[in-house]
Amino acid sequence: MLRSMYSGITGLRNFQDQLDVVANNIANVNTIGFKGSRTTFQSTLFQTLAAGNAPQDLLGGINPMQIGLGSKIASIDKLMTQGSPMSTGKTTDMMIQGEGFFILSDGVGQYYTRAGNFTRDYNGFFVDPASGMKLQGWTARLTPDGQRIVDTNDPIGDIQISSGQVMPAKQTSFVKLAHNLNAGVGIQDTTIVIKSTLGENIPVRFSFERDLNNLNQNVYLWEAKILDTNYNFSNLANNTSTAALTPTQTINGKVELDDYGKVINWVNYDEAGNPLSDTRISIFDVNGNIVGESGQPATIITTTPPTTPPPTNTGTLSGSIKLVDATTNELLYYNPEDIQLSFTSGNSFTITLKDSQGQPITFNYTNTNTNNVTVGEFNQLLSEGIVDDTTSPNYKLTGLSIKGVDDSDTINTANNINLRSVRDVIQPPVAGEIKFVDMNNPTNFATAEYISPKTTTSTVVYDSLGNSYNVYLNFTKINENTWFWEAKLDDGTPLYKITTDEQLVNDPANGVIAFDSNGNLAATNWSIVNGNIVQSGGTAGFWFDPAEQGAALNPDVNPPSIAAAGPVMVSVNFQELTQFAAPHSIAVTEQDGNAQGTLDSFAINTNGEIIGIFSNGLTAPLGQVALATFNNPEGLLEVGNSMYAMSSNSGLPQIGVSGVGGRGSIIPGALEMSNVDLAEEFTNMIIAQRGFQANSRSITTADQILNELVNIKR
Repeated sequence: MLRSMYSGITGLRNFQDQLDVVANNIANVNTIGFKGSRTTFQSTLFQTLAAGNAPQDLLGGINPMQIGLGSKIASIDKLMTQGSPMSTGKTTDMMIQGEGFFILSDGVGQYYTRAGNFTRDYNGFFVDPASGMKLQGWTARLTPDGQRIVDTNDPIGDIQISSGQVMPAKQTSFVKLAHNLNAGVGIQDTTIVIKSTLGENIPVRFSFERDLNNLNQNVYLWEAKILDTNYNFSNLANNTSTAALTPTQTINGKVELDDYGKVINWVNYDEAGNPLSDTRISIFDVNGNIVGESGQPATIITTTPPTTPPPTNTGTLSGSIKLVDATTNELLYYNPEDIQLSFTSGNSFTITLKDSQGQPITFNYTNTNTNNVTVGEFNQLLSEGIVDDTTSPNYKLTGLSIKGVDDSDTINTANNINLRSVRDVIQPPVAGEIKFVDMNNPTNFATAEYISPKTTTSTVVYDSLGNSYNVYLNFTKINENTWFWEAKLDDGTPLYKITTDEQLVNDPANGVIAFDSNGNLAATNWSIVNGNIVQSGGTAGFWFDPAEQGAALNPDVNPPSIAAAGPVMVSVNFQELTQFAAPHSIAVTEQDGNAQGTLDSFAINTNGEIIGIFSNGLTAPLGQVALATFNNPEGLLEVGNSMYAMSSNSGLPQIGVSGVGGRGSIIPGALEMSNVDLAEEFTNMIIAQRGFQANSRSITTADQILNELVNIKR
């Protein structure tokens, strides 16, 4: 009887303890960072009434007979599950998402908590508002060059963020450029296809590159090239009066544009590179204008009979030579670059052409009356047509005439002329858009697309006292993969050059950068010398001296120094630039100078870094919160105020930054709510209550039986 009573008593005591745990959980349902507990039970000793026997012979085995002596508490476990976040918006509130504890110190020992509702005290220390214990981590320190760094290899200490912290001024020493320069800027190459007199396609390609002698103006050198045909341009060898027309498949010139890509001036060059007055582009072609070797109209010397001595006159040979098959009247080819006209005697003349194989085609004429050939006779003959000098004529020639003299004039025998057949084919632009028009078919034209080759990015640089200067970096594309750059102040004053061996020179800060065929940076040390790109002599950066006359922003300021700072020397890093056919996105992504700033506010990121925001617009690390993890966080000892202390079974604290080594991340502006589940706790309360009731019933039942036993004696 006594066993049942004592078993019931252990049950009452255990369920009473379980109810205490449940009540504590419910009491802390709104406690920040609270971790609930649970109670588990196990049986106590057993009284053995009979031992068990193993099977023997024909008999089976017998189990032992035991009576339990009640229950006891096996463990009260902490449930270290994640609590739900509660957003507060308060800068100093923090929540740990994952494993870990905030570390607090009273100056003697360390304590650990999940409650992140911190405040700052009078001295700027982060503290627990209930106990005043200070939050542990690392506070930034200033380096000799004025930089704030947080060294997480140092021992942890009290985190202090004082108001009114100052970021000292720092001189700019480098700027970093990044992103893209558009490969498709400038005047784009274009091709116009024209027709020869005989109907053949003649593609003419125009290409452009920047004039390196006129980088301050929007001037391009152009080249026109006939592609894949045997036709030639007609161009003068030089600009002298005796210059001959020269056949070439490439001609050149230059064009000046305004800032919007409209043509201001178009110039053709002769073969010697001298400007020509005419902008039209011509080719050697059959049925073209007949001209002399110099491109001027051919002259014919005539006399006027019967005056004695007869006066000499000068006529002009004009028209075009048309060569056809004498039978079918089909238009035929002849070499337009090699035409001969000669008057060998007074009453005859010869015209010699060459066919496509270079074989001569000769046309002879001799009048029957032995008189000198007159102008009228020549014009009538070449109008009706003259056949070649063969027994079986194959060719017929027409189209020439002599102008400017009387038909009765006789042609002087001294006329032996080399002729050319030239046809104007393309009219380049003289104003407006860059448009090339087929002169023989104005509906056929080609327009070269233009995108400004210039782009600019800017940055602010600082001297050692924090004075700011606006610097503009101007880039101009000069050919397929090279760009000219220069650095200037905002008023256009050029900055000075730092050479690649770090010498300060008084030359303007400019240079040439080059890209490879994949759009990656290939060279930064090129320069322009006498209108040519050389692969040396580039610029590594720029410098200026605010305190020196003529080098300040305004040379007219008196006194000349606008700052008591020394020279500002800035290197330029181009390494992250690319050149692809995409819009410009070049920008200065980094520069290391700044003006003086005062701490305005701060914020905490997910790594626990405390980032200060200063009045100069910059940010700097002010400190970092440390977290601690334990091999057995359930083994920590609760000491009140939502804090834990290390115990013999918790393991040593593993201290470090958040997000590393199994430590969770920090959510700023939020708090971790209690992980207590009210529904579960109410269920556990009912279980404890019913267990308590059942154990009390076993005690009262045993009492009634004992009472019956006593009554036997009565």
